[in-house]
Amino acid sequence: MNYGKSLHSYTLKSTLLISCCLNLWMTASPIYAKELNKHIDLNTVDVTSIPVKQAFGKVEGIVSNAQGAPISAALVNIEGLGSTKTDPQGRFILDKLPFGHYKLIIKSLGYSELSEDITVSAVALRLSGLVLVGKDNNLDEVIVTASRLVERIDEVPSSVTYISPAAMEVQRQINDNLPNMLMQKVPSISPSEESQNNFIAKIRGRNFLVLIDGIPQSTPLRNGGRDLRSIDASAIDHIEVINGASAMYGNGAAGGIINYITKKPKKEKSFSSSTYLNNAINLVKPSETYGYNLAQVFSGQVNKFDYLVQGKIANSGVIRSSDGEVVSPFYGLGETRSYNTLAKIGYNISDNHRIEVMGNYYRSLQDSKYVGTKGEFGVSPAIGIPLDTVINGGTPYNKALNIKYDGKYGKTDANLSLYYEDMNTVFETYNQIYSDHQGARLNFNTPFDLQRENKLTLIYGADFLKDHTVQKGMKNEFVTPDMNMNSVAFYLQSKFNLAQYWILKGGVRYESLRFKVGDLMKGDKLTVGEKNNSDAFVFNLGLRYNKLKYLQPFASFSQGYSIGDVGLVLRNGVPLSSVNPKPVLVNNYETGINGQYGQLDYQLTGYYSTSKKGSTFAEIGAPGNYELIQVPQRIYGLELVANIKATDWLALGTVIGYMDGRQDLKNEGKYKDKLDNSIISPFKLNFNADFKITDQWNAYLQMLHIGGRDAFPVEAYNYGKYPISGYDILDFQTRYKFKNMALTFSVNNLLNANYYPVHAEVRGATNEGRYYIKGSGAVANLGIAVHL
Repeated sequence: MNYGKSLHSYTLKSTLLISCCLNLWMTASPIYAKELNKHIDLNTVDVTSIPVKQAFGKVEGIVSNAQGAPISAALVNIEGLGSTKTDPQGRFILDKLPFGHYKLIIKSLGYSELSEDITVSAVALRLSGLVLVGKDNNLDEVIVTASRLVERIDEVPSSVTYISPAAMEVQRQINDNLPNMLMQKVPSISPSEESQNNFIAKIRGRNFLVLIDGIPQSTPLRNGGRDLRSIDASAIDHIEVINGASAMYGNGAAGGIINYITKKPKKEKSFSSSTYLNNAINLVKPSETYGYNLAQVFSGQVNKFDYLVQGKIANSGVIRSSDGEVVSPFYGLGETRSYNTLAKIGYNISDNHRIEVMGNYYRSLQDSKYVGTKGEFGVSPAIGIPLDTVINGGTPYNKALNIKYDGKYGKTDANLSLYYEDMNTVFETYNQIYSDHQGARLNFNTPFDLQRENKLTLIYGADFLKDHTVQKGMKNEFVTPDMNMNSVAFYLQSKFNLAQYWILKGGVRYESLRFKVGDLMKGDKLTVGEKNNSDAFVFNLGLRYNKLKYLQPFASFSQGYSIGDVGLVLRNGVPLSSVNPKPVLVNNYETGINGQYGQLDYQLTGYYSTSKKGSTFAEIGAPGNYELIQVPQRIYGLELVANIKATDWLALGTVIGYMDGRQDLKNEGKYKDKLDNSIISPFKLNFNADFKITDQWNAYLQMLHIGGRDAFPVEAYNYGKYPISGYDILDFQTRYKFKNMALTFSVNNLLNANYYPVHAEVRGATNEGRYYIKGSGAVANLGIAVHL
């Protein structure tokens, strides 16, 4: 007998029989068959080992992007059963799942949501082909700033604005001034001053805190007005903006938080390169207006190390208004040379432990051949006239260093950040501010599983900060006394997932602040230094319902605080005890809805904020001498951000911001007095359209409308009380992509509008009209980007 032939025949028949049985089974169970064909790796399932009465199974898989790189921290959810997040290799496991049919939903930062119908009917169901597609969406992203916890916007019961990397790139090609980008995309922020400064910049009429990867840039003891321009836009990956008072980062966040998140290494390969070159010129009168911007980024990953190095050099030409006149260089952006260097190196100690070191150096210094004339409000602007003198306003340096550790201990995520920041800002040839911060932020978050659909996460930690600030003349004579503030803060926040779709958040923060002010000699008058101790205790509470993707309501109450610009008063020889630097507490109430319906996503928010000591200023006596006034204030407003993909070739978007308010000047409980224009921003509307002409070629248009505001009689005209005329600006950009290269062309102020920036009219005739300048005329920008 031929046993080999017989064995072969038996094996063949057995295979055919098993195949027939499987075909019959899949014909009877089409849903299971679909999942079997699409997802199950039969090599991982021992069918013979499955008990007949087995009632539970597990689902596992790997989530990746279109390039095949794993996506970490993606949220994987099975409706009604539970959720988990992917590990650094993109893996996830959900176990103890009853047999049945379910919907699997996967979400992650910058990617479209993936939804799959799955059937659990085996011990192990391994899913493959879980690929998330990248997208650009302002209202559906993951943030870390609001709660110091990686979470999606639909998990945050408050108003958040996310400016994505793609949106950053478009705005940077049109106008790379960061305050201008924020003005276009954030409904609650003041219009750009179109200068080196952001003296009147506020969010919802209140002071805000600027961070770079969590490192504070604001100088609350003496407002240098340069925190928005403390890093170059080419070093930023995206921006997270918390609208409204927030206690999570302490002093300065009475109006909100702006966190510049720096670029991240590309980890798909060991070396990648991106080169950007832009050339700008005024279209009205090109003479002396040529400027360039050259940036280079290298990044990659080698074994457990990843790195990023960024460098930028730029030089701007003369700024000309719509009539071709040279705009006064007084605190201007013209004839300015700037540099930025960012370096990051990270090391993955293990899957659960990582350390990263980041350093950034920024320099922006003006060297103008012009000097500014005096402007006359309502008659003629301040312009630049040639004069052989030295005008060196700007930021000679801003140095930031951050050492960050992330680790996981059981269920608890821990991160520690040690930072140092040192900034010098120069105000023309008059004086300069030196400010340095050093501190530590220690943060933990621990999840607790309560019942199947109820989860509690505690976020807790401590912040330590040493802030030193002083204003000096150009010969290093003291303009303000030496000012020091040390603070220690402890906080506890909770995130409670109720019945899967309700998210309740609440928390408290306590901060102890210790002030020390040195002696100040003004002429023959000595003001003796003093000490002052203050405390701040704030809390927040918010609720969101996110079951319906198209309608997700939220409501919240949050408190924040900031210290007024005490140095502005102390420089007049006033003792610290007369200023009372106790933190100004702001109560922020807001409610809103956001969601997605088809191709539409939106966020609509209404807010109301109160404070017993709001801050405003008035020019008294000599030009540039300002008095700080603090009285009870109430501010309210509406905000809308919406985007819709109307067709395959057209996407539309809008940003709308409206606000108003009243104050109680006599402190008698009657809020009948109007707030001035340095606090209340005029109505703002941005409308944008993105046209996809071909797969490689697109065109982008955006229109910005800044409304007028005339709230005070002529006899009351002073700082902030001059009328605001408003303006309209149209911008255009087009981009053509090749395989590894893109060409861009844009025009800022396409119609060459003749206008005054809001700040110019807020200052009006104060300081002898030196701030009364016109905005820039039409400027063309031609650029190229190469990615390798």
